Amino acid sequence: MKGTILDFSIQTNSGIISADDQNRYNFTGAEWRGQRPPTRGDRVDFDIDSTTGNATQIFTALTPSNPIYNISQQLDKISDQNKAEEQFNMIDWFVKGLKNYANFKGRARRKEYWFFALVQFIILVIAQIIDTILGTEFVFYAIVVLALFIPSLAVAVRRLHDTGRSGWWFLIALIPLIGTILLIVWLATETKQETNKWGQPAK
Repeated sequence: MKGTILDFSIQTNSGIISADDQNRYNFTGAEWRGQRPPTRGDRVDFDIDSTTGNATQIFTALTPSNPIYNISQQLDKISDQNKAEEQFNMIDWFVKGLKNYANFKGRARRKEYWFFALVQFIILVIAQIIDTILGTEFVFYAIVVLALFIPSLAVAVRRLHDTGRSGWWFLIALIPLIGTILLIVWLATETKQETNKWGQPAK
């Protein structure tokens, strides 16, 4: 959903967004994902919490002058991110991860992480097959790994946030075997239903 910030108070750490659907949505500063504080008049992209009706995951809207804008526009053609997440398929979850390319804030539910990981795995297998057919060693595979490294790391950090853990716990994977197993268990853990410092529950 897109909209414009009507007001934001630093004192109460809350604000109001006037959305393009003609409705107004309240939000808290914990849901802001911009590099600077929200300002009246800012154009934003955001999600809507189905239980509270508040705006969540609020980003500064991309403009046509931004080179990332064109990529975002192409992703919008692949997946409609404005529909309810209950209607998301595997590709929709993957696209959501890509559109949150370097977002290490907020929370990600299990579906978001594991569907992203599944599509990433499929793409890597396809890249390996292409390398084998063309005899290009690991060229295409390496390109895919590099392209998806940041969004895959970001969605993993958000998944840890959703379980109530700091993203720094991802580094436990550096411990051979035990660390990897423990990380996988955490990434598969159910959403913590209470609001934490990374935001409201992801579902």
